[in-house]
Amino acid sequence: MKRIVFFLLAFAAFFLLAIWLFSYSNNVEKIDLQIKRFEQAMFSIDSVNVSTTSMQWDKDFGSFNDFFASQIIQTNRLDTQNYYNRLLDFTQDKDIREANDSIALLFSDFSDIQHDLELAFSNFKASFPSYHIPEITTFFGGFKYGVITYDNNIGIGLDFFLGQNSKYYQYLRDPKYLRFQKQRRFLVSNVMEVWFNENFHKSLVGHDLLSHLIYKGKMMFFLDMMLPDIPLQDKFRFTREQMAWVQDNESSIWEYFIYENLLFSKKEREFRSFVNFAPFAKGMPKEAPARVGYFIGYKIVRDYMKNNDVDIEEMIYMTDSKYFLSESKYKPNK
Repeated sequence: MKRIVFFLLAFAAFFLLAIWLFSYSNNVEKIDLQIKRFEQAMFSIDSVNVSTTSMQWDKDFGSFNDFFASQIIQTNRLDTQNYYNRLLDFTQDKDIREANDSIALLFSDFSDIQHDLELAFSNFKASFPSYHIPEITTFFGGFKYGVITYDNNIGIGLDFFLGQNSKYYQYLRDPKYLRFQKQRRFLVSNVMEVWFNENFHKSLVGHDLLSHLIYKGKMMFFLDMMLPDIPLQDKFRFTREQMAWVQDNESSIWEYFIYENLLFSKKEREFRSFVNFAPFAKGMPKEAPARVGYFIGYKIVRDYMKNNDVDIEEMIYMTDSKYFLSESKYKPNK
């Protein structure tokens, strides 16, 4: 009987949260994002038009052109023959062109991603009206960059989202756990995670595990608000089975942190697999995914928001992790 009552209470809480998120996302002013496709412009050049076409990029792509030249082409002069030669060498390389063909095929229809990003940044503007809305530029960076920020804007390296079975990641010898992250369905949550770090990284002031748990939890609560239509496991970048495992074992994870004296440990090597990408969660069953700390932090932050009358920005900038945990009244599900 107790299990039935608990299930009904948990379902009611989830249902109320879903209604709140739906109501929230339908009462914000929609913004229109202009997403610029640098890779399409770049691969249109040839030896005849390279100088005239690339000279237009400052106007069309702003400061992203400088970033691409310095970080990808690795030259700071945009009007020299050396720069033109580097551009041509890059874009005319057979393997590079083949990889770009994969990008062109997989991202020929960008409408679903644009829709999700516009919803996310509409919600962001509603919650943080004084913050900048970024320009977004997609590019092909030779497998060097995923989602990056530059001049308070966002660049998306589409070559990082070709799917876990892409032959290019196998050529690069990426381990399986990293190849899994490079799926198209994770692109938008990756963007918003990077954007959170860009704007709120100063709210992580402690070096112990608890501080990291709460910071990651704030990030995931942020993603949940900004991306109400995306499945929870995609926000965490878990498989469905991994998501089910952390939900079923929340209490055991928390107990492990406490009994192993990890909660206030400042030795990152002891807890890095709980808050970073890794092949597995060190010391836990093989079913436990790395980044389990994201889920525990998320649950702490959800409880904090449920038990305290604060807005999301005020919550994010709270830096006393022990006080935060106490005021959250966090009690993991059994």
